[in-house]
Amino acid sequence: MHDGVFFEDQGVPTATVISQEFIRAARAQAEALGAVDYRTVVVPHPIQTLTREEVRALADRAFDEIVARLIRG
Repeated sequence: MHDGVFFEDQGVPTATVISQEFIRAARAQAEALGAVDYRTVVVPHPIQTLTREEVRALADRAFDEIVARLIRG
């Protein structure tokens, strides 16, 4: 979160990816950093038990949202 907020403050678009379990924590941290409108890309939780192929499929599903965040003006 710190890096994402830092780069956004510098005008560099970011796409911070978190799992659903961390939505509240990410929101609280963004608010603590003064970035109340900071948005994350959320993927299902848990991910640590997924196979490499399942992680790739998860990334493929999140890809369009990640790219959209990075190319926004």
